[in-house]
Amino acid sequence: MSGAIKTHIENHIAWLTIDHEAKRNALTQVMWRSLDEALKHLQQLPEVRVLVVRGAGDQAFSAGADIKEFTEMVSAPDKLASNNRLIQQAQQSLQTFTKPTIAMIHGACVGGGCGLALACDFRLAASSARFAITPAKLGLLYSKADTRRLYNLVGPAACRELLFTGTSIDADKALRVGLVNEVHEQNTLLDRVTRFAGELATASQYSLRGIKQLLASLEGHGNLDDDQLQGLFDDAFNGEDCREGCQAFLQKRPPQFTYS
Repeated sequence: MSGAIKTHIENHIAWLTIDHEAKRNALTQVMWRSLDEALKHLQQLPEVRVLVVRGAGDQAFSAGADIKEFTEMVSAPDKLASNNRLIQQAQQSLQTFTKPTIAMIHGACVGGGCGLALACDFRLAASSARFAITPAKLGLLYSKADTRRLYNLVGPAACRELLFTGTSIDADKALRVGLVNEVHEQNTLLDRVTRFAGELATASQYSLRGIKQLLASLEGHGNLDDDQLQGLFDDAFNGEDCREGCQAFLQKRPPQFTYS
């Protein structure tokens, strides 16, 4: 059975599911294209304030690219180059998604699947999760964008270890090196992710969007110059959310942000 990218929206949270259980949620070329299209569609919806990316079933977040399909492309350079562009475009769309993104990780998170998790703002993992970045075991390279994301998260020592060896690490080590933000038992992970996403959904969307743009600049992949970033900072003080946040603080009540 071929895989699919499925989405649904509930309480301002968009849930995007990589559904290819027969292959541990490996992504085919069609799925990479569908992923990119789904991300671009969800980003345009004002009701979406947070995105959660997850894998179907209980065996894997994603095993990355479909290796069987990949090996069939090796003898067709044009198809292979097109597939690589699709993968990089989908990961770029996830990284530049203007709203907070959370990877909800259980089971295997390997190769391109790990690349998707790296492109998210947060990674919350089940204790059952295992991570491996395996290009060196396939005679390949991780892309520059993927390598930069990994390096920014875990630093030079852990980055080299993960890339050079392709070794699988468990959730506890992933937490120690900074690859994930939190680790939970698998039966509590969904509740934790839902609560965390809900907290983000009630925050100032103007602030969160601006924070993402500032961080993108610091990480080397932003598209705003220093003057534009300073403009975002200055505009915040004149926005409705700033006034509402200050009033809510003084009145000891939860803020109701509306500024966009």
